[in-house]
Amino acid sequence: MTAVHQAVAGAGPYDAVSEQARAWRQLLSQAGHGGADYTGQAAPGTHGFEPLAHLEPAPGDLIVIRYSAWSSSLGRLLERPQRKLLVYHNITPPGYLWNHSPPLAIQCAVGRIQLPAFARSARVVIADSEFNAGELYAAGAESVRVVPILFEPGRLAPRGHAPEGDGPLVLVVGRLVPNKRHDRVFRAFAAYQRECEPEARLLCVGTSLNHRYAALMQTLADASGARNVRLAGGLAQDEVNAAYAEADVLLTLSEHEGFCVPLLEAFHFGVPVVAAPAGAVPGVAGHAALYTDGDPAVTAELIDMAVRDAQLREELEQRGRERLEHFAYERTAQTVREVVREALA
Repeated sequence: MTAVHQAVAGAGPYDAVSEQARAWRQLLSQAGHGGADYTGQAAPGTHGFEPLAHLEPAPGDLIVIRYSAWSSSLGRLLERPQRKLLVYHNITPPGYLWNHSPPLAIQCAVGRIQLPAFARSARVVIADSEFNAGELYAAGAESVRVVPILFEPGRLAPRGHAPEGDGPLVLVVGRLVPNKRHDRVFRAFAAYQRECEPEARLLCVGTSLNHRYAALMQTLADASGARNVRLAGGLAQDEVNAAYAEADVLLTLSEHEGFCVPLLEAFHFGVPVVAAPAGAVPGVAGHAALYTDGDPAVTAELIDMAVRDAQLREELEQRGRERLEHFAYERTAQTVREVVREALA
């Protein structure tokens, strides 16, 4: 059967794009497709990816390009004659990054400039959310299929050690990067502690943009007046699962989201969600989240409602279960098989 290769600019042990490449690889292998997954750069601890420079596809092979950042090695794939399928995961607007990582800002700026070229080169163009599809259409794509992430509940089963402490646990899951607006999180959590639950805990899970940015976020957390704040960095999946199982609320105040996988993870664990309605968040969460305008007092009140109001928690849990049906694994897997067949036709 035809080999299907996947290519990403950078891969890591925990990030959503790498996880999706691994999930697709399992599905492709089950369907009998050979091939391998390649990356221009691998973070420490990454498994399952080969150097992109080693990709030597046969003439009839399919190349799946997972586009979330520019790299010259990805750009060279556009010159290859093989059929291509573009999966757009979104690229962070560079304005968020100039002050904290100019090289990454340049990478994102070029990535957005080159998006039309990637869309033109692909036989099939897909986005994992309606929000990302909108960006593809704005870049000139003529036809875009929306194919959600492959959400695998099985990976959420293993449990590590539960976070320490007894107060209500507010959980934030996502990289420590400017667009996630952890500064807003700290201010809202400080208001929640001050007005509602003095012993509340805040756990932020996710790797940082760099050491300097992590130090800045710790400084902002301290300056907010909040206590019991832990910036945990990247955690193994079983530790993340334990955090969800312990959490009272998932909080996301991000200003730019291409999908936001933690929403589905929270729904799986029955954890209420308080979120800013930015980017793909409303399209993914639907009516299963409490939305905030980001004002610290408003956000604090919504967190308190989600923690204390048993009837509200039950309603949100039910809505979360209903929302998960839209992202059921086999439903999405069938769509993935269809788009691969279409790209190979």
